[in-house]
Amino acid sequence: MARIKQKTAPSGMRILLIDDQQDYLQSTTTLLQREGHEVVGVTSGEEGLESLKKEHFDLLLVDYYMPGGMTGEEVVKELRGFNRHTQVILQTGYAGEHPPREMLKKLDIQGYHDKTDGPEKLLMWVEIGLKAARTVQLLSRSKAGLKYILDITPELHKIQQIHDICQGILYQVAGLVGIVNTFIATSQMAAGDQPRLHLDGFVATFEDSKLMIQAATGKFNRGKEATEYFSESELKELHAVLKEKRIHINQEKTIIPLVIGDESFGCIYLDQPVYAPQDVELLQVFANQAALAIQNATLYEMATLDPLTGVFVRRVFDRWLLRDLHTNFRDQTMLTLLMIDVDGLKAINDSAGHLVGDKALTAVGRVLMKATRSTDFVSRYGGDEFAILLSNTPVEKAKKLGERILSLLREEVIEDKGKRFPLRASIGICCLKPHMLKQEEIPCQNITAYFENTAELLVKKADEMLYVSKSKGGENVHAAEISWPRCG
Repeated sequence: MARIKQKTAPSGMRILLIDDQQDYLQSTTTLLQREGHEVVGVTSGEEGLESLKKEHFDLLLVDYYMPGGMTGEEVVKELRGFNRHTQVILQTGYAGEHPPREMLKKLDIQGYHDKTDGPEKLLMWVEIGLKAARTVQLLSRSKAGLKYILDITPELHKIQQIHDICQGILYQVAGLVGIVNTFIATSQMAAGDQPRLHLDGFVATFEDSKLMIQAATGKFNRGKEATEYFSESELKELHAVLKEKRIHINQEKTIIPLVIGDESFGCIYLDQPVYAPQDVELLQVFANQAALAIQNATLYEMATLDPLTGVFVRRVFDRWLLRDLHTNFRDQTMLTLLMIDVDGLKAINDSAGHLVGDKALTAVGRVLMKATRSTDFVSRYGGDEFAILLSNTPVEKAKKLGERILSLLREEVIEDKGKRFPLRASIGICCLKPHMLKQEEIPCQNITAYFENTAELLVKKADEMLYVSKSKGGENVHAAEISWPRCG
């Protein structure tokens, strides 16, 4: 197989030329290379098919009659068995024996060139074939892109925290257009957000008209303001794009506003241009889905997260506890509850004021999120009390978690007007053991009341253990186990 180097600016299109006449192969290769195409030339149908199986070609030029080997017709028929997209121009010096219309109908080809018509006619057929190749690729890419968006939409709209959604959007948009260095900015941020994905990233907000990066990948590092990457004029341009609510593309970047109704609340920023119209259209479709997902997550967090501590509110805890009880009963696994009470919060409020007390509660919420796993449930139970639900976690592991929380709290100190207020807490733990109930002991009526009663027992026992911890001077952990109540 001979590959002849291009001599002009590349067109980006690859052509495979199959012809058993070496002189014609060489002269045609030179002609096509002058047009900017990359050309690979081979002298047999068998060799050409091997190349087509291993490499991508936009257009195949194949001689119809090649003595001693496969005919062009046989090559096309075998090609269509594994490749429906490469465009084909059949060539022959004996076109009169095979009328073009008949050959176009008989074979899945895009043109039929008589070599005696000369190079200009050949270039016309090549241009027709390459235009058809571009159209097929465009349709194929658009179809693949739309399928990709449809496939990822359910994942995008799962109930999850904003920073997880934004980080997911970065993965998804990179998969959509193949651009790596990206960042996303939105107008809301959950307190204490810490990315849990492999890529560096963070959730951002508009604060005092400043655009803060929410989730990032590539050269845009976590924990940075947009001002650290852009000049004043570039920031003005960015805000102008958000105001116009239209995709903006120049030689260096692509900016896709995230819009809900008449409000542009953020953007997807790509540090490379996306010129292809089909890519821009796909990005717009994706951006619409992304904007809706972020808005839904924002509304969800506003309704379920305590704005002061960043953990779930009490009403969510009540529902979550019942849900976990049903799951653990069905699976016959244990469920462990930690009740945490901040020691000395009243003294902080009395001596330094409630604003300093709020700082203490914020720090506690941050510590609890740091100490727990993403699968654990953390809630503010009320006032200075917090609750943590651990599925399938034995008492000893729960006690180790309690000790870790106390250790992390000791590292936190709230300062105000020269005064230092250490953070301390007491912890009570109760583990509901896997049930070993017989069939007749499982309630068949009023099942809702049964689970509500079990929830009360679990909370009551954890509270008792919390009281024991506080009665022994605080800043320690006590635990107990209970069994599922029996019926009948």
